Amino acid sequence: MGMNLRTKRRAVPQIPIVSLIDIMVILLIFFIATTTFRQTKTHMQVALPESKGMGQTSASQDERMGIVITKAQKIFLEGSEYAPEKLADGLKALKIREPGVKLELEADTEAALGLLVKVWDALREAGFSVAEVPARIQRLEE
Repeated sequence: MGMNLRTKRRAVPQIPIVSLIDIMVILLIFFIATTTFRQTKTHMQVALPESKGMGQTSASQDERMGIVITKAQKIFLEGSEYAPEKLADGLKALKIREPGVKLELEADTEAALGLLVKVWDALREAGFSVAEVPARIQRLEE
């Protein structure tokens, strides 16, 4: 009997500890997921007010080349229109011609999110860091 009691005493605290670790892992994953989403939202909010007045001045200082997504869901780079599938090739060619080129993304407020994602994918494919391409979302006048 004495032996049985000891083993029971040892076994009891082990169960909650294991489940606690599981819960902690789930919480950790949850917090990581929610914080990254919040960050992307704040990036967008930061870019919005900037676009009205500062867009023109900073463009001339840094000489950032614009990737433009219009209200009509068309993508323009260096003033010429690109299909979403061809954009990565255009960006690669641009990087070869101007290795230190800095880009910025200008999108109309009505641009489809899917199209924005395609542009980001094309940037990644062409070897640009998406974090270094500021996105300005504003109403573009056509």
